[in-house]
Amino acid sequence: MKKYFAIAAMAALALVSCNKNGFETDDKTDGGKDSVSGIVLNELDANNKFIEIYNITDKEVSLEGVQIVKYDSTKDGGKSTTWTGAAGMKLPAKAWIYLESSDLADEAEGGDPNYEYQSENHVFKGGLSGKKNVKIELCDASGKVLDSFVRGEEGSGWNQVSGYENDKKHSFSRCPDGTGEWAYADSTPGAANGEKVADIKQDNI
Repeated sequence: MKKYFAIAAMAALALVSCNKNGFETDDKTDGGKDSVSGIVLNELDANNKFIEIYNITDKEVSLEGVQIVKYDSTKDGGKSTTWTGAAGMKLPAKAWIYLESSDLADEAEGGDPNYEYQSENHVFKGGLSGKKNVKIELCDASGKVLDSFVRGEEGSGWNQVSGYENDKKHSFSRCPDGTGEWAYADSTPGAANGEKVADIKQDNI
């Protein structure tokens, strides 16, 4: 009987492992890739065109293969991957990483072709609207959804319905960082989110 319990305990421990970066992972997902946990979408700014990811854990997390998926009914399958974490990219404990929109350097979108990004690994494709119905997901390398931001309903298609109240002074922010509800707050790229300024209205005008 003691031998049985010893084997059962070892099997239970095998279900949770630590990878080379030292953070806990679940069982291997399909494709043999680790399932990351503990990272969330933290701030989305349609005015300054950036998306921020936050690590709520006390350990460094690998962002390699992590994806940001934007829903858009004009795309094949109704969505597209707009950013993928590069090999070796890591996010320290209780820290932020912010990604800038490719629209910032796109003349067709009113951007500056000479705009200097922090690095090519920190650029997501496309823009971010403050006046449309929006659905964005943060996924691990296997496609498992880790977190999401949704404004409005799909209706006739995601990213197609305009007329939502557009606050041009504030960003969509978790208040407080990582665990709070989404609200309007002052824009704080790569830093702690400010206090809630107002609720985000979910209905178009």
